[in-house]
Amino acid sequence: MHGIKDYWDMVRILDDFPKIKQTFNFTPSLLEQLQEYLSPKNWSGDGGTLDIAYRLSLKNPDLFSPEDKSNAFKTFFLANTERMIKRYPRYAELMSMRGKINNDRDIENAVRNFSPQDFRDLQVWWNLAWVGEYSRFDPPFKRFLDKQRNFSEPEKLDLLKSQSQILRKIIPHHTEAARRGQIEISLSPFYHPILPLLCDSGSGAEANANTKLPMNRFRQPDDAFEQIESGLGYAEKMFGIRPKGMWPSEGSVSDSALEMIIRNRVAWVATDELILRKTFQEAGKEITNNFIEKYFAYSFGKGKSRVKIFFRDHGLSDLIGFTYSSMSPDDAANDMVSRLLKIRHTIQSNFDGETREFAVVPIILDGENAWEFYQSDGKDFLRTLYYKLSNEPRLETVLPSEVKVRRGNNLDHICPGSWINGDFNIWIGHPENNKAWDFLFQARSFYEKMSNSIPAGAKAKAYREIKIAEGSDWWWWYGDEHKSPQANEFDYLFRYHLKQVYILLGTNPPKELDEPIKKKAEQLSQQPVRMISPSFDNPDHEREWHGAGAAEKIETGGSMQMTGALVKRIYFGNDQNKLYLRIDTAKGISTEQIRISLLSNPKIDLEIGTDFVFRSERHSRNFEFAGRCLISDTIQVAINFGETKPEEVALTISIYDNGNIIDCFPTQGAFKFRTVQ
Repeated sequence: MHGIKDYWDMVRILDDFPKIKQTFNFTPSLLEQLQEYLSPKNWSGDGGTLDIAYRLSLKNPDLFSPEDKSNAFKTFFLANTERMIKRYPRYAELMSMRGKINNDRDIENAVRNFSPQDFRDLQVWWNLAWVGEYSRFDPPFKRFLDKQRNFSEPEKLDLLKSQSQILRKIIPHHTEAARRGQIEISLSPFYHPILPLLCDSGSGAEANANTKLPMNRFRQPDDAFEQIESGLGYAEKMFGIRPKGMWPSEGSVSDSALEMIIRNRVAWVATDELILRKTFQEAGKEITNNFIEKYFAYSFGKGKSRVKIFFRDHGLSDLIGFTYSSMSPDDAANDMVSRLLKIRHTIQSNFDGETREFAVVPIILDGENAWEFYQSDGKDFLRTLYYKLSNEPRLETVLPSEVKVRRGNNLDHICPGSWINGDFNIWIGHPENNKAWDFLFQARSFYEKMSNSIPAGAKAKAYREIKIAEGSDWWWWYGDEHKSPQANEFDYLFRYHLKQVYILLGTNPPKELDEPIKKKAEQLSQQPVRMISPSFDNPDHEREWHGAGAAEKIETGGSMQMTGALVKRIYFGNDQNKLYLRIDTAKGISTEQIRISLLSNPKIDLEIGTDFVFRSERHSRNFEFAGRCLISDTIQVAINFGETKPEEVALTISIYDNGNIIDCFPTQGAFKFRTVQ
């Protein structure tokens, strides 16, 4: 669905802005999946590689079983409510007819409201809502948008088959744009592994000394090399161009991982600015207050075996990924250009003209997930931004291969880490993650033991299963950081691939692989159940928050996460006069500022600095503010309601560092809860 909506649109839009240059990073396993979807059998419904949603889309609703109807409700509303469902009257009507689904009884009640025609319309609208802006006015999609309802089976099948034509254009159009020099195609390793952890899982503790490592130390640098080498070869086969650059999965780097990349003759890589900051600090190098050192490429390696490294500006990247979706396209584009010009001015003020020629601002983010939160799937914002950049003589977009390294910008060591907090704690350290690593270690060890005694064909298939299991996304959903309705499916698939290793090697898989690794998902949030009145002076403050509402800071909408990741959870509640808010953070607040916006009437904005001084846009004697950091990682706030206690409170929490947003709660939109009356 992202291929139909985003991969095509993101490159197609550049046809209208020839001055804009951009880099597109692909994971080879994604390219492989796109090819499998384009198997001739798929789009006729005769078999081939089909996912569950597509099989359900093909099925005639007149033949739906009770299970099909339940799965339709669970599947065909997997789209952004505000931007992709409510945008279309009939789709919004179907969502209203379904109502909220919390349990099986809700599903049974909703099924009674739906006729086979309603289910067919739902099939069409889910597939139609995922058609991108550059395709939706082409035939036959425009006709479906105009018709709105009462679609026939032939019309539905025509829609599904027409989606394949969008997928078929993705790779050829990227190749065409690369050959004319407007884009550069870069790569991640084949199955998206965390390279440093493949080279040595001990790098998890190097990046963060508090990380608890698995029982078994995983060391397979040859696997890391193979993931890179096979990925480069597959991409060259698909595009006819061998990628020069690489975004290591999750921006994860280490000395040993970069050595594998250099051995594969990759010219450049990219990671996050936090890695450069940690590397400088470890080496005792001085860093400017605004860290303008990140706005240059660096050369890593020894002798002539070197690779160029870019360090992304994570503040600018996160603005596009998380913040600009709530702004108008003009305001968002103007803000981005203004920030770029300020960076330009800072560089001009600190370096001579010759040095300035090497300056570059890397903006790197997830290329598809953000847009469903934007107006018009992000196209209004991107077109406005590209127009402004095309007509701003002080700024120029460039390809990474065009950027040169200034003399002296050499690194012979880099601190291991990823783009998330400069460590690997998303993928290693939690008991679930470590258990998965131990299972992988056991399967990899068994493969090595048996590799000389099995046929070459079975050996190659078993090794492919190992490489798939080494992919990072299994570990993304283990642990407490991220939640998804599909987390259990990820768990099942990870264990399935490991089981296949044993089966292909001629033995029964260990019984432990039948047991889920993923614990039952926690309740994401709970409403307040009684009034609370925390005193802020009680060392046993946990007891005072019993009965409060609570919400975890987790990512429920996909694979995006902000760089800062400071907020862990919030607690909220009220008594007769005050609203109470508690923010638990992953670490103590130092230079960061916290902004709490209460969107209920009246609107109140609070800004908390390092001294926890409160400021509000509305000054009134009816409002009193009190707050204090009881312990280093907890902030508590009390707000006097004034004359009227609202029945519902809506709020957002944003954390800034040097004016750049680094984390927010919730990730998109506002969080709402009802007060206890």
